[in-house]
Amino acid sequence: MFEVARLLVQAGVSVRTAKKAIDDLAIGNSTFVAAPNVTQYTKFKKKMMSLNVAVAKIQRRKIDVKKLRARLGISQEAFAGRYGLDVRTVRNWEQGRTTPEGPGATLLQLIDRDPDKIVELLAS
Repeated sequence: MFEVARLLVQAGVSVRTAKKAIDDLAIGNSTFVAAPNVTQYTKFKKKMMSLNVAVAKIQRRKIDVKKLRARLGISQEAFAGRYGLDVRTVRNWEQGRTTPEGPGATLLQLIDRDPDKIVELLAS
């Protein structure tokens, strides 16, 4: 497991996060970490797989919030309320003052894929 930790740290994962990932793997749990310094994904994946560690690359697509909202045919206020967002955040995204990142960007990708399912999940 030391080699896995070494590869994670080289990939830009903090030592603390790498240790937690190793601890999770050691007890048979799945773990997910962002590895920002991986430039050669295929090579990294082969190394990790040789150590019996599965690797998946999660692609983040940029979502045009204004186009998404227009496609749904709802106002900024309705969009924000429907998906549990602050209307100011939606306005800032649409006007380019801020960019969706982290969980917000993930939520937008999910909304783009299946807006009604996301409402259903949020309501349950």
